[in-house]
Amino acid sequence: MNWASPRRANRSKSRAPAKDEAAAASNAIPIASMKAMLAASLRASPGGLPSPAATWAADPTLSRAADISSSWLNSTIRLRNASKKWREALRLESHVVDIPSFVSSARELCQEPSAVGPIWNAYGGHYFSPTQAISIDYMLKYLPSEEPARTICIAASIICASQCAAAPGHTAQPFQPTIGASPFSMEAWRKSPIDIARRVLPDLCLRHAKVVGEAKVQDATAAAATLNSSDLVIVDPPYSGVQYSRFYHVLETVAEGNVDSVSGVGRYPLLKNRPQSSFSNKGQSSKAPFTLLETLAETGATVIFTFPVGESSNGLSGNKILAEAKKYISGTFSTLGGNNNVRSARNKSHELLLLLKPKKASG
Repeated sequence: MNWASPRRANRSKSRAPAKDEAAAASNAIPIASMKAMLAASLRASPGGLPSPAATWAADPTLSRAADISSSWLNSTIRLRNASKKWREALRLESHVVDIPSFVSSARELCQEPSAVGPIWNAYGGHYFSPTQAISIDYMLKYLPSEEPARTICIAASIICASQCAAAPGHTAQPFQPTIGASPFSMEAWRKSPIDIARRVLPDLCLRHAKVVGEAKVQDATAAAATLNSSDLVIVDPPYSGVQYSRFYHVLETVAEGNVDSVSGVGRYPLLKNRPQSSFSNKGQSSKAPFTLLETLAETGATVIFTFPVGESSNGLSGNKILAEAKKYISGTFSTLGGNNNVRSARNKSHELLLLLKPKKASG
């Protein structure tokens, strides 16, 4: 690697917030909506943003929330309410005697095959109540066909699923019907996906970029090889020893609109269908950042690189990546692997922010 000494800057960062923190964060719609919109756009076109979505991203005049809400959600409600599964779900949820029995009955009901969408069978009775699951399925089934309305509605669906999921800020596992967790499950299951969608649509419709950009789902090193010295690259790689797809697979299913068979307490899709990162593979993580940085150095691009200073659960550390970084800030982060017995995944951590510029050739 051939970079000049880094500049440093202050930065705070939080990873995997606790349940109450996650609830507060879920109300930060501008941030959530931008992430959801990007995810929706990428999943609508894995090779990159197609021209309709890219045009939307640069169009400041799109404020059609009322029209989209009317054409999409009203149709969704009408068709959903006419379905047998909706009536069965309503009947079940109107007679909750005790929570463990209710959850068991909800899971049994959602085992009945559904041709509407993936959420009912994959996650109903686990992450979502039966009425939530069938609602999200109908929302996805009757998405607008034209852009940019389709991308906007997928983004709204992602936000709905994120805010309704009975899980602790991620979807590695849903809350179970225990004495301690049941209140959180019921709190989440009382939320209406339709109401959330109506609330977030106005904000989503007003989101736009000032210029048309391009986004791609691609290996980072392969993408780095296409850059040049006029580019600025921000690198914020994974530092968990567990693949991030384990924690966000439910939202991935909503964005994709389908999922193969699921299994386990977390209702995971098949491993071969889950995105994998070399940074979260301990057999590959030791080489991953250096391969990426070497490629970036060869392009002459300017790089901003962030990473925890101390060793993370994937075996990497900021010190190993670049030892001379000197200015840090403190924050709390999680390696997304803690449990009741092992709380070391949530630590106080210093995080470095490196600005790397190519050295000028001598002579």
